Amino acid sequence: MDWLIIILLGLLIGYIGGYAGIGGAPFMIAFLVLVMGMEQHTAQGTVLTMMLGPMSLMAVYSLWHETKSQWKNILIGIFSYAFFSYFGAQWAFMLPESRLKKYFAVMLVLTAIFQLVNNKAKTNTNEQIPWYWMAIIGAAAGIVGGFFGVGAGVLFIPIFISLFGLKKNYARALSLGILLPPVSLGAFIKYYQMGAIRWDYVFILFTGYFIANYFGAKRGSRASLKNFKRIYAIILLILAGLYFL
Repeated sequence: MDWLIIILLGLLIGYIGGYAGIGGAPFMIAFLVLVMGMEQHTAQGTVLTMMLGPMSLMAVYSLWHETKSQWKNILIGIFSYAFFSYFGAQWAFMLPESRLKKYFAVMLVLTAIFQLVNNKAKTNTNEQIPWYWMAIIGAAAGIVGGFFGVGAGVLFIPIFISLFGLKKNYARALSLGILLPPVSLGAFIKYYQMGAIRWDYVFILFTGYFIANYFGAKRGSRASLKNFKRIYAIILLILAGLYFL
């Protein structure tokens, strides 16, 4: 029964991830902790390890035109994220589980607020972000991703759209392109050293996510993300409330 639940979780988050251009890790981690009773560090390590595989491959393929035009920024984001994610993971293991849970709940609240804030920027007609900003964003996302076991796609999308004016599909393509390779390798090393990984769940989640991601990306290319962001934020707030309780 647990395996069936995990398969459905992977399919659902895979679809959502492709639709919005995110990894969906906060949902997975919260579900594993709140529903499956997994320890916080292990849930983060399991989901982060799942992200080592090319889970967003089909979504990137569906957005190939937008992806290939941003390959330089994707590479910069990959390397800066991978390097700094190790330090984020190292800091996570300096905290007891109870405190890490509280910080994770705060992260969910802040992410929800970030989704709801409607900051509009002038459209970037070049569809590019300056390379030095991409390096800074990748490093910051790597620290956050390693600390919380997430891909930080939930941060990428609003930053790319609101602060740099990228169009929706270009922002989704840039986020998914960065998350395509084993970008969380640095953080994985630390979680592996600490034995905080459920390998059976890793493979099940990855398979479900990989299958559903393409269909979510195709649907997301034709849909408005306005209502999705509201629903997404509400769910994050509910999960945060359950964590605090």
